[in-house]
Amino acid sequence: MNDLVEMPELIIPLEVKAESNLKAKSLKSYNEKFKPSVSVRTAKVNYRKEDWVINITLWGIEAFEEEVRSFNNN
Repeated sequence: MNDLVEMPELIIPLEVKAESNLKAKSLKSYNEKFKPSVSVRTAKVNYRKEDWVINITLWGIEAFEEEVRSFNNN
């Protein structure tokens, strides 16, 4: 599932994965084309920040907005 989340100052691409397989071809394609300041993927994985994406556990999605703001301020 792919979606866009709109915050007052950002539009964030979001990918939801049901498994721990992080092959995010569509999210990566979107990132290459539109160059968002941050992308977010939720999956059955541990929290991890990379250079272009924040990986958030499925059960940690309530921290989504805080993580995006933190990532954007760095």
